[in-house]
Amino acid sequence: MNIIEKFNEKIKGQLTGFDRIIINGFNRQLNNNRQFLFYLIQNNCQLKNFKQFAEEHTNTLCEHIDKIVNDENRPTYYIQSSKVNKDEIARNLYKEFPIDKGLVCAISTMEVCDTMTVKGNKKTKQLEITRRPTKCKYYYLYMIDEEFGWMYFKIQTWFPFNVQIYINGVLPKRVKVPYIFFILLRKLYIYIYMKSQEFIFCIN
Repeated sequence: MNIIEKFNEKIKGQLTGFDRIIINGFNRQLNNNRQFLFYLIQNNCQLKNFKQFAEEHTNTLCEHIDKIVNDENRPTYYIQSSKVNKDEIARNLYKEFPIDKGLVCAISTMEVCDTMTVKGNKKTKQLEITRRPTKCKYYYLYMIDEEFGWMYFKIQTWFPFNVQIYINGVLPKRVKVPYIFFILLRKLYIYIYMKSQEFIFCIN
């Protein structure tokens, strides 16, 4: 018997949500070999010059992100290993440099990723577009949103420049419940309605 069935007579309603939400952002043209080739042609990039072309775009993106962080006067942190707990580092930086909302910090590291690149074909003796796993620099931009609270953006800095947005599955601040205390225990929200002593459980 689960907790909902056990206290069924005392439950007046449920508020449910996701443990976390991951939003993937990508450009289709930059993720398809044939369309990526058209993209390079449109931008007057010969395959033999792809590395320089890609590095220029990577540098532009990194400089833009660094400028945003510097303009917001927020801390930056580079970690040598992608296995380090980035969320813990971000929360420590938040304690050291507190902020009510907006950008908390920027953490960067090298990680394995799926990239678009150009390599030689041994059979045809020609250069061609291909996908391959390699390492590139990633930015983790941690933020405090007015609606969703603690969240972060994960930005790949090499083609195809994919982006992910991670949102914790907590109740948005716009949800107003009067006379209720919030207790978080192992992803189980227990709402105690003090006025009537009735229980409302929400499994997250």
